[in-house]
Amino acid sequence: MLPNKNTKRAHRARGFSIVEAVTVITVASILCAIAIPQMVAQRRLFRTSAISREIMVQLRYARQMALARRMAYTFEYDNATKQIRIIGPIPAGTAPLVDPTYPNLVGSSAIVTMPLTQSGLSRSEIVEGVPTTSTGLPAGSPTIPTGPLGDGVSRSSLTSGKFYVTFQPDGGVIDATGAPSDKALFFFNNKAAQDTATAVSVLGVSGRVKIWRYKTSGNAYAE
Repeated sequence: MLPNKNTKRAHRARGFSIVEAVTVITVASILCAIAIPQMVAQRRLFRTSAISREIMVQLRYARQMALARRMAYTFEYDNATKQIRIIGPIPAGTAPLVDPTYPNLVGSSAIVTMPLTQSGLSRSEIVEGVPTTSTGLPAGSPTIPTGPLGDGVSRSSLTSGKFYVTFQPDGGVIDATGAPSDKALFFFNNKAAQDTATAVSVLGVSGRVKIWRYKTSGNAYAE
């Protein structure tokens, strides 16, 4: 006997069976377990990429200030606090670079102070240098090169845990002898070391600032 209309309505009213509900919940849980880690990883990559952009922007701002004011301005990265500052103005030339109070010379002040953790990253995640297997690089990954970047600039040593770039009034960067001085800051997020290895370089002659990101395809930093 064919079911009548009342029987059909009764079947519809009962909704999903317990088996069907459990199946839906199980599938949804599996999809969430797959999607959530990917979302977290993508958010980490985005936030770390924002750091390199911020460093580039502030380096260029320091250079712009030096050109506009015809005075030297210093970009400072503090590896302990994961904070950047722009300090100035300071006199042009080599003398301020060897002054014991550099970069906080008399008459200068921090015109920009910015923590790199404001995007939600913790200090422990931001690591200065090139990743190795002991600092987050996955086992079996190619060794990331530590040599010069494509523009010939090598990683700069930190001075008391800090990285300095002082732009002269012509936009260039010099050392204590007056010679052009190239600078490069390397860093990565130790939660995704291979995917976030990045460098920012400054050419001493011109003061040009570039961002470099590590590419697994060529096992090199690419502009």
